[in-house]
Amino acid sequence: MLTKIKNVKYLLVIFFIAFLSWEVSAKENDFLAVHGGYTFETTEGQRGTAVYLSFFNPGKTDVNIKSFSSNIAEKVEMHDIKLIDDVMKMFPIKNLKIASKSELFLQPGGKHLMFFGLKRKLNDGEIINLKIHLDSNKVLETNIMVLNKKLRENYLN
Repeated sequence: MLTKIKNVKYLLVIFFIAFLSWEVSAKENDFLAVHGGYTFETTEGQRGTAVYLSFFNPGKTDVNIKSFSSNIAEKVEMHDIKLIDDVMKMFPIKNLKIASKSELFLQPGGKHLMFFGLKRKLNDGEIINLKIHLDSNKVLETNIMVLNKKLRENYLN
């Protein structure tokens, strides 16, 4: 138990240092900080998967995301879920705005990215690339970690 507490404290210190460095850069450059991207391993032949991550905009101006792309998927879209006639339905979100001094968390059961047309199986422990295309014509890149599918099963149960 004591080891787990030390590990959590260590991770919190690393996160705090990383976030402070992002915040300083973001205030100077008005860019979007992206953190914690993950998805779950896929099966052979699976054509789509959801991806989750967090966006932080500590800058003075809003940031507009016009699209996403990845070298492992034919198409990447932002999606949300709504309850319509007692059925949960997924729909795409176009032109996403992250307001100044705000954050957006993509997570299971809510907003998420969908990777369509996967070009190959995603394996546990692998890191994949995601590009975030801004209205300002800047392209941000981040890494998405592929987690063991058993973690997803545990989350859903």
